[in-house]
Amino acid sequence: MLSHPTMKASPNEQACYVMLEISPSKDLPTSRLPLNLCLVLDKSTSMQGVRLQQVKEATRQIIDFLEPEDTLSLVVFSDKAEVLLPGQKNVDKALAKSVASTIQPSGGTEMLQGLLAGLQEIQTNRSDMSVNHIILLTDGRTYGDDEECLKQAEWAGLNQISLSTMGIGADWNEDLLEKMADVSGGSSTYINTPRRIVESFKATVRELSTIVAREVSLAVDLGENVLLHEAFQIAPHIRRLEVNDDNMIALGPLGTNNRKIIVLELRVSRTEPGTKQLLRLNVMGDVPTQTRLQSNNWTDITVNVTDDPETEVVIPPVIITALGKLAIFKMQEKAMQDMASGNIIAATQRLETMATRLLNLGETELARAALLEAGRLARTGSLSSEGRKKIRYGTRSLSILPKEL
Repeated sequence: MLSHPTMKASPNEQACYVMLEISPSKDLPTSRLPLNLCLVLDKSTSMQGVRLQQVKEATRQIIDFLEPEDTLSLVVFSDKAEVLLPGQKNVDKALAKSVASTIQPSGGTEMLQGLLAGLQEIQTNRSDMSVNHIILLTDGRTYGDDEECLKQAEWAGLNQISLSTMGIGADWNEDLLEKMADVSGGSSTYINTPRRIVESFKATVRELSTIVAREVSLAVDLGENVLLHEAFQIAPHIRRLEVNDDNMIALGPLGTNNRKIIVLELRVSRTEPGTKQLLRLNVMGDVPTQTRLQSNNWTDITVNVTDDPETEVVIPPVIITALGKLAIFKMQEKAMQDMASGNIIAATQRLETMATRLLNLGETELARAALLEAGRLARTGSLSSEGRKKIRYGTRSLSILPKEL
């Protein structure tokens, strides 16, 4: 879908948006791919009590969900890592639950140790058909190994291992966990209360069980005088997409119940009357049930350019809705950048404006959080750790709902 089905002829640069939905075709085999799953769980001292109890319950429910062809491994970490359950198929569920129940809190938080052990388990047990995934859960900031954790997450993404990073409470590093998830093709979750741990685990595993393409990418071939300014995913959640030097965009795995909606912002210059090709698109994916990479068919996106001054340009309502939510997401990004650079006044103003727009969308709880943090920022020059996470993850969740399409 184009924001401008018709553009006006102009020597000046114009913005144009392309929205596309990517979902598995109905003729794709939908047999469930075997999971190669590793749970990498923080067991540091701060996890004691209800947090660890809920993690154990979530682990037990995942064990019950598994099919005989699935592989499960369990790693715990504090200032060192321990493989409690080496990867194995046809898991002895009673034994696995018994092992999970033995986890006891101790030590500090060094996430790299757990991540390395988890990646090793995944590599040992991967197959040509498996969905390779790590669920990494923590409640604290890791000590001194942030950069290496991110490098390992990048390596995982290049090797078809996606990460679900989950943070409990307010004391973990959302910048790091979000980047790790994004570069691996996974997702990041903010768990504000322990009672949400079980549902977060279950939702992740249910989604993994629907995957039909382990690795999806979008190739963009731009027309003359067309630039790709920015790219975003807006469903199932909003995130900024990286475009490499070859105009390829990695989108991660694709499930039958988890379509991806993408928005590309183009800058078009020197338009003349007639039909103009804006770009060509090709979606490719590694589909294990197919014998070859899908597919090599390009889709042409063209626009009609007119010099009729009476022509009215009507932007489709769904694109207006998407851009409105995307504007709030970008405002949040810019507010955090302003705050990091010491421009407190600008950051405060952006949060206040964001709160107003959220109220207009009916997002009252998120608007309240933004307004409270704007006041705190004006008074103290900083945000609360909890408030920052609410705003960041709340704006990521402003995705386009099915009823809006």
